[in-house]
Parts: sequence; C-alpha cells; structure tokens
Amino acid sequence: MKSRKRILKIVGFSLLGIIGLVIVAFIGLFVATNGRYSVPATVADDPTLPSVTLDGVTFHVETFGDPSDPAVVVVHGGPGGDYGYLLNLHALEDDYYVVFYDQRGAGLSPRVSADELTLQSSVDDLHRIVTHYGGGEPVRLVGHSWGAMLAAAYVGQHPDSVAQVVLAEPGAMDNAGLERFNARQVESLRSADYYRLLVPTIFESLRLDGPDNQAQVDYIYGKMSANFVNTAASGYQCEGEGETAVVPNVPAPPSRFGTTAYQTLFGIENDLSPIADNAGNYQGDVLFIASECNSFIGVDFQREQMHYFPQAELAIIANAGHEMFGENPEASLAAVRAFFGE
Repeated sequence: MKSRKRILKIVGFSLLGIIGLVIVAFIGLFVATNGRYSVPATVADDPTLPSVTLDGVTFHVETFGDPSDPAVVVVHGGPGGDYGYLLNLHALEDDYYVVFYDQRGAGLSPRVSADELTLQSSVDDLHRIVTHYGGGEPVRLVGHSWGAMLAAAYVGQHPDSVAQVVLAEPGAMDNAGLERFNARQVESLRSADYYRLLVPTIFESLRLDGPDNQAQVDYIYGKMSANFVNTAASGYQCEGEGETAVVPNVPAPPSRFGTTAYQTLFGIENDLSPIADNAGNYQGDVLFIASECNSFIGVDFQREQMHYFPQAELAIIANAGHEMFGENPEASLAAVRAFFGE
C-alpha cells in the first residue's frame, strides 16, 4: 500500500513538474517573441489598394504599360501567394500591357470561404481577368509554379483566348504530381528545424490584432511556406548561400499568404487530372521555363511535363532556383521576350 502511495506521489510530482515546465516554456516563448507583427489588409478593408470587381468577384490588381498594346497576364504561385515576387515582369511593359492580379482568397484579394475555391473557380476567375483586360483579343499568359498549373488548366479550357503561354516550373499537372508534391511536404514536417520555426511563429501570431479573422493563420502559413521554398533542403533552391533576389524597380505591395486558398486548392484529395486531360486542346506555342538549381521540379521534371502539349519548348535559367524571375530576372525576361517575339 505504501509502495502504491509512493508511486502515485512520484507520478503526481512528475506531472506537476511537466506542467510547470510547459508553463515556464509558454511564458518564455511569449516574452521572447515580444514585438510588433502585422498582416496587411486586403482590398476589402483598404480602399486605397487598386482593385477590380468582375461578375461580383473582387481582385487586387495592378497594370503596367499601354492598354492598347497586347496584354500579358501574370499568374502567381501558391496557391495562396501573391504577385509581388513576380513584379520584375513589369519590364515587359515596353511592348505589352502587363496585368498582375492576386487570385481569389490570396494575396491582397478579399478572403473567401473554402467552398468558393476550386480549380474550376480559379480557371473561371482567370477568364474574367483575360476577358476584361484582353480587349477582345487573345492574351499572353505567364504562370509561375501553381500559377503555371492554373495557366495550363486555362489554355486547355479556353485555347482560343491565349496567343502564347509561358509555364515556369509548374508543380504538377496530374494527380500523381500532386501526390509527389504533398509527399515532399510531409517529409519536411519530420524536420526539427520545421518546429523550431513553427512554434515561435505561432507565438508571434498571437501578437496580431486584425485586420481580419484570417490574419493569424495567414501569418503562420505565410512564414512556413516561405521557409519551405526558400531553403536548399526543399530542392527548390541553389545549394550553399543560394541566389539573392533582385528587387523590382517598382513599388511592391505588402505580401500576404492566403491559407484557405492553399489548403483548399492543393489538398491531396483534389483532382488535377483535368489539367493534363485538356492540355492537348491548346495548339498554340508553349514555353516551359526551368531553373538550373531546382532539383525537385526543375529541368528533368519539366521535360516530363512538356509532352502534354503539342508544341512545347524549354528554356533553362542558369544561376537560379524556383523563383527565377527574382533570382535571375535578366535571363528569365530574355527567355520570355525571345519566345513572345517568335
């Protein structure tokens, strides 16, 4: 009996010790992450941001160049990202009317519920942008990462609306590719470094005060997503110190991640098969761009995906990882200009 009481007492003290350590750790992290953290407002709360509403759907947008020139629509990655990191493409304004937009539920476009976010709704939204800014003429598309997947899905459904399309390292065009990507994401969760960043990031998010009810999760997912892509361990970047992004020579809007868009559009249960199934409908010219350093969805992977299109060519960008339009904008822009000029 005494032995049992002794054991219970030891267990009780052990539990109290663990609880005490948890409380101390919580307080320590809360104090250590003291500071000012923010998430920018979307166009729903900041009327000074440029926007357009098409068929009742509002987008954060920005345009460069003469509207009478042929339109180039830039489609950003994510899902849930924003167009800011692609702004070096504004240099195409010498010859084209360049249109940037944040996709529904992403960037600085208003947050929406998950039931509004599907591959098809994303295609329909891109068609709204193309129709509005294209002036009735076929446009050129430049899609990057998820945006390249979306652009590929779009040309399969609206082949006559696009004169030429650039697909910069699309992550997947079928369900096998999506499964491969999600497996890489799961693998990253096994890293201690992941949790060393995640835990303080969660505490930082507790310091946020608005601007909306998605601010905290957008902050957490935005920081974790950037960390995944911007480390060489992901396979997306150059080894060693990597490449430094060239800052656009135009003001970039504040960056914000769209968590609901990411979780909804890139979940393992999603069906990406329509992208590959419909790609052959597009008979126009397709340029795939791959970066020299990306060992995950780089040159070899893009060569495999080229076969979905009847007319596709490949440009390889040296000294760059996945975000080639920032890391080597000169070579990336040269490849796009040469392709458009053919």
